Amino acid sequence: MMNNFDINNNDYIDIINDFRNLIDFINYNDVLIEKMFHIFEKYFEFNCAGIFFNSPDIYCTNTLNLLIKNKNINNKLIEQNFFKNMNQYKQIIKTKVNIISSNIINSDEGEHFEDELIIPFLFQNKLLGGICIVSQNEILKTDIKTYNFLINEFLSIFKLKYLYSEQIFKSSVDGLTGLYNRHQFDINLNQECNRSQRYNAPFTLAMIDIDHFKNINDTYGHQFGDFVLKEISKIIQNTFRKTDIVFRYGGEEITIIMPETNSENAILPLEKLRKKIKKHNFNGKNVTVSIGAADFNNDIKTSNDILKKADEMLYKAKENGRNQVKVFLPSSH
Repeated sequence: MMNNFDINNNDYIDIINDFRNLIDFINYNDVLIEKMFHIFEKYFEFNCAGIFFNSPDIYCTNTLNLLIKNKNINNKLIEQNFFKNMNQYKQIIKTKVNIISSNIINSDEGEHFEDELIIPFLFQNKLLGGICIVSQNEILKTDIKTYNFLINEFLSIFKLKYLYSEQIFKSSVDGLTGLYNRHQFDINLNQECNRSQRYNAPFTLAMIDIDHFKNINDTYGHQFGDFVLKEISKIIQNTFRKTDIVFRYGGEEITIIMPETNSENAILPLEKLRKKIKKHNFNGKNVTVSIGAADFNNDIKTSNDILKKADEMLYKAKENGRNQVKVFLPSSH
């Protein structure tokens, strides 16, 4: 596994310097990965190597970055084996592979590899990420001391990377409900509009308002109001798909971005949500919500358009008596 060299103090200093140079690139993902692969090539022998940084964000797509030296390799199998191992420490839902090399032939029947080493990095019961090394020869840790030294240096980088990601993630999350905040909503809505335009893929935006929330706060106190917000947030997260993204838009308003879903297909899950909230026992009290929704279509072409239309539907739901779902259905549907 290691290149054959006699380790000495100068070599240890070189390793330390190589890893210390990575610190400046903690927030530059592509550059960091590229430089980490340079370290792989310097100290390891492999046919394929992989780097995965775990994110505190459970909704993100988990990417295994692969540097492949062999043109005919089953990267799908490597991905499956790698994330199967990572799943022992954290449930990982969405995965993909990013192949660094440009001259690779994607093959479902790649060459047989003698050995595969998968190393998860953990700290305080958190999965920070992991690396993998695949070789046509048996991986021999002939120099255990050096191997452990290198792995500990990798662990330090993964700690710093996760800490940075955690700080970024916390800045995008509402402290009370644990949902994404308004700032993150604006970013995701623009991204989804761009994706929808590029791939002609539908998505629905739903806006949820807790009925008579001011009366709830005035009658039972703000602590109970906070409790209602947190309970409804949990109900929404447990009702919708992992691919649907939930945000606290502001005050008592919550929004949901539902990818690959037109407004007609959104009616059923939104009605299901409304009924679940109505039936829920909020410490002996009943709470209802009004919901408005619209999808991205030929008449709605910008983030402002879809936001305005969903808000119009929400207003209609409230105007017509609350505790109901109003969905804009374009004639093309």
